[in-house]
Amino acid sequence: MKTWFNISIACLLLGLAAGELHAGGPWAAKKGKGRLTFGYSRKTAGQKWYGDGSSSTTPDDSLLDGKFHDFRYGYLSGEVGLFDHLELSGTLLYLWGYEKVGSNPKTGKPIPFEWELNSGFTDAWLNLKYQFLEGEYPMAAMVSSRFPDLYDEPGPYTRYVSRFYTTPISTKTVDGRDSTFLHKDTAVVASNEWRGLLKRDFGIHLLAGHSFGAEGYIEGELGYNFRQGAFADQLLFSIDGGYNIAVTNNLMVTPKLLFDYTGGVGNGNLPDSSDRFNFRVANVPQANFYFNNSKYGRLYGSAIISYDDHYGLELGVGKWIFGSGAAKYTELYGQFSYSF
Repeated sequence: MKTWFNISIACLLLGLAAGELHAGGPWAAKKGKGRLTFGYSRKTAGQKWYGDGSSSTTPDDSLLDGKFHDFRYGYLSGEVGLFDHLELSGTLLYLWGYEKVGSNPKTGKPIPFEWELNSGFTDAWLNLKYQFLEGEYPMAAMVSSRFPDLYDEPGPYTRYVSRFYTTPISTKTVDGRDSTFLHKDTAVVASNEWRGLLKRDFGIHLLAGHSFGAEGYIEGELGYNFRQGAFADQLLFSIDGGYNIAVTNNLMVTPKLLFDYTGGVGNGNLPDSSDRFNFRVANVPQANFYFNNSKYGRLYGSAIISYDDHYGLELGVGKWIFGSGAAKYTELYGQFSYSF
């Protein structure tokens, strides 16, 4: 079960990454122009697809509140035009990750199911996009990179770590004087490294789109993502579109749909010791554990309310609709953006 917890959080993070990477499509911001986005997302899962290639789902018979994961994210993303046709963008994520646990991390003994919270910064992204075609069918090339530096710790990955602490204890001596002693103890807590994929990625993306004037747009992406040390490269594909409905001269509502697909490409090599999915059988590392070959497709629907070409509010819902070696998540999100 612990392995599935690890797999599921990774799929969550990959899904959020994919959603951020194709934001903006092939259109690059003009020099000095850009956008800031603040958002909140909640994703939950109570089912999963197994990694044997089947597409069936099996409910977990020991859920907590109908779930085994309940992840909430606060995120900040931004994009700015460095020059005409060249755009820099990035994303920071903060996670409140609730995971169902059934054992004491210090003793390993079973306990009644409870939520374990692990909160803090997780993966960050930096992207550079160059729009090389304008006109009716614009196209762009983009490179992306994932950074685990905000939660990475030295040494091999471990699910739990020991934290040493002292507690002051006040006592009275025989003559009535107060004395303070320091009681030393050890707490076993979830590692910071649990919050992310713990690897550096480098992605290459090709983006294309078409605008229907003031009425709407359609855009798509093809990409390949290289992962350092984990042998979990990925094929990426997405397509989305929206239709603009003018309410007033300054107010517009845009319903939109998005589908994206992530396909794991394991390459047969053994992961290094820092890989958090370094799966072992009889203490022997296994190549291409099924997370590294996980495949899943997602469908999102949302609506954007835009005002005065500067302010935007987007509310949406997403579902993981098929997969292998992945958890079946449902996501609700809301985000506010300011364009300058």
